[in-house]
Amino acid sequence: MRIVALSDLHLGDASRARVAAIAQAALGADADVLVLAGDCAANGPERIPEALALLSSFPGPRLLVPGNHDLWQREPPFDTWHIYDEVIPAIAAEHGFHCLDREPLIFGDMAFVGCMGWYDYSFRQTRAPAPDITVTPIDVARDEEGQVAFSAVPGATAGQWEDLVAADYAPGGLIWQTEGAPHAAMWNDAAHLDWGRSDPEMARHFAGRLREHLDYAAGRTARIAAVTHFVPFAELADYHLEDPKRAFARAYLGSPLLGEALLATQGVELVIYGHRHRQEVREVRGLVTADAGVAELDAGPLLLTLPD
Repeated sequence: MRIVALSDLHLGDASRARVAAIAQAALGADADVLVLAGDCAANGPERIPEALALLSSFPGPRLLVPGNHDLWQREPPFDTWHIYDEVIPAIAAEHGFHCLDREPLIFGDMAFVGCMGWYDYSFRQTRAPAPDITVTPIDVARDEEGQVAFSAVPGATAGQWEDLVAADYAPGGLIWQTEGAPHAAMWNDAAHLDWGRSDPEMARHFAGRLREHLDYAAGRTARIAAVTHFVPFAELADYHLEDPKRAFARAYLGSPLLGEALLATQGVELVIYGHRHRQEVREVRGLVTADAGVAELDAGPLLLTLPD
């Protein structure tokens, strides 16, 4: 079986020509199954139909999971659950895509399962990206006029990067300083969506959903391919970043709870994911993992071949 996989198209006005070229490459890959592992659009669900239309002539099963960018809204009140549960699956169905967050799909002797996943700050970078850097967590939100607003976190004071704990990433922002003027880093989800639950709670929710889909598939076939948007294994996030903004963003890469669900299920042969923007295929604890991201300028679709 041949699978053509893509993630992080981030379709927008500036990227449309490039995304169209990537889509044409995917259509010409002579694959049996097409997988989109999230972030079809750059800034919310409005451009997802356009992204899917570019791939609508693919003749085999077309599968997707959403990404965090697909859920974004410009201003509150945010309706994140409705977009995830209703809007995106409806768009997928209209364009002939199967949303794996709803249910698995069995094709031949292979079950395709998946869900978007979420993050719980487990993959945060604990070593300072630069010497003599001081950091202060800040809160990121939207004000009543829809503008991004920063505010102090009660009790937060400037400290060392190594002293940051998981809870310091929950507010979504960080002021950092080495020399000269201070700089701000923010995680944009804090200003574009709201689950009404904490990120660790959402990570547990999605890991539970993935486990349910895996259990369903394992009872029906001996071969499983899994798809998530967020990174499922710590090994895939274990690299040091020297840019403080990118180092801060590492906390939001994914959750090991996804990997635990995958490892607990017999028959998983392949895990496709995205979000990380570092395309590669590698083995992790006996599973073949594939980062299908095409956000890098020289990246195209991945063509993965599974033995019959």
